[in-house]
Amino acid sequence: MTYVQIRELLEYIENSSFTSASVGMGNVHVSASKNANDGYYPPMSYAPMATAPVQFAPQATQAAEADETSAPAKPKIKFADPDETTNRISGHIITSPIVGTFYASPNPDSPALAPVGKAVKKGDVLCILEAMKIMNEITSDVDGTVAQVMVENGDMVEALQPLFRIEV
Repeated sequence: MTYVQIRELLEYIENSSFTSASVGMGNVHVSASKNANDGYYPPMSYAPMATAPVQFAPQATQAAEADETSAPAKPKIKFADPDETTNRISGHIITSPIVGTFYASPNPDSPALAPVGKAVKKGDVLCILEAMKIMNEITSDVDGTVAQVMVENGDMVEALQPLFRIEV
């Protein structure tokens, strides 16, 4: 399954009357649920799954179903196109490898390790991420200048969240 196919599938499920769906194609398995508290946890499996082909309803049918219900329309899920996101940001992006708390300096009295405008070399420590009481040093993987710090000191960050933009 491609990214576009998965995105279309999730949008279809969001706009349908389904509460959950599970689809497999080749060695990829996608499960989705509209209600996070429904108690449904899909099995973890990496084996190819035998499934019936997915058939999408025509757009006219979806519009007719929406008119028949009196419930207010839910907002559509918006996905960023990876190509558009990459084109908007120039420079090299350093992302968080883990979930944790972002610290710009080793202690509150110290200056930031990598403020905007600082020249950094490959291997220089940019920040510290605290995860489970362990302080993890995040280092630069390129030589350049810090062009943007994308999070604030003390913020919780997610895995793969952009932290720094480095102009190379």
